[in-house]
Amino acid sequence: MALVANANGHVLSEALSATPPAGDPEQVVDAMVQTTQKAIQNAGLDLQDIQGVGIAAAGGIDPYRQVVVHSPNLPGWADVPLGQMFRRHVDLPTSISNDANLAALGEQRYGAGRGVSNLLFITVSTGIGGGIIINGRLYEGRSGYAGEVGHISVLTDGPYGRSQTQGAWEALASGTALAADAQRRLDAGESSSLQAQVLYQGLEGITAEMVFKALEQGDQLAQRVVEQGIGYLASGLLSLVNVLDPEKVIIGGGLSNQWQRYIGPAVAIMREQAFAGLGRDLAVEPPELGVRAGALGAVALAVDAAAELGR
Repeated sequence: MALVANANGHVLSEALSATPPAGDPEQVVDAMVQTTQKAIQNAGLDLQDIQGVGIAAAGGIDPYRQVVVHSPNLPGWADVPLGQMFRRHVDLPTSISNDANLAALGEQRYGAGRGVSNLLFITVSTGIGGGIIINGRLYEGRSGYAGEVGHISVLTDGPYGRSQTQGAWEALASGTALAADAQRRLDAGESSSLQAQVLYQGLEGITAEMVFKALEQGDQLAQRVVEQGIGYLASGLLSLVNVLDPEKVIIGGGLSNQWQRYIGPAVAIMREQAFAGLGRDLAVEPPELGVRAGALGAVALAVDAAAELGR
């Protein structure tokens, strides 16, 4: 997705294109350039009308060197100078950051976090990601990797999942983690309606969506899986709230659609256990910007960079 917006976050146009299947850096950059040019054209503008570009990229991003150090969604990407490659084709001031960080910035500037100076943004989906706003600015840390909340450890002898951290939050409380726990329980001989779904429908494996559907139907295994996940979700949330003492927490991602059954119960535990009662009246809300959050965060990043350059 590429969009053109003004400093107030008002979207003038957007354009969409698929990521090239091979994931070659040059091909990806070519697609990004073409999509950017199309969005500018759709807005009825020319390149000289644009003050700057922000890029939201998934994975380990070094925003200071504008390099994609590692991207789990693009195999083979290692130390790719994305900012430099993009500017060869689009000669504009360009900023780059992690997509979850920029979703946090987008929500803080234009969405559910408007007017909030200290914000914690969390996405709970196949993994767990996030972003941190401190004193109105995106906090990226010494190396630019701050905000990787899914890799905090909530169980010292827990599984690794896709993380190098044992007992990582996303390995225990994400949608992928719930599905894996359900499968482990089935493999250990626990009974569940999920087993019939896999056997009779020819499914490749259990998904979090299946777990919650089974929960709605009163499945006991699904209930145990979700209850354990709620505990782990609450543990990570509690730690982050205790450390950051934010004004607001925004929780998005696919599992935010299970607010009553999953997110809400974890938030309730956090409220009960947070240090000095600081979670008692803490605002916890879903996001407002949807799929545009990261792109609008990239707009905010470009706006801030242009202001620093005096453009």
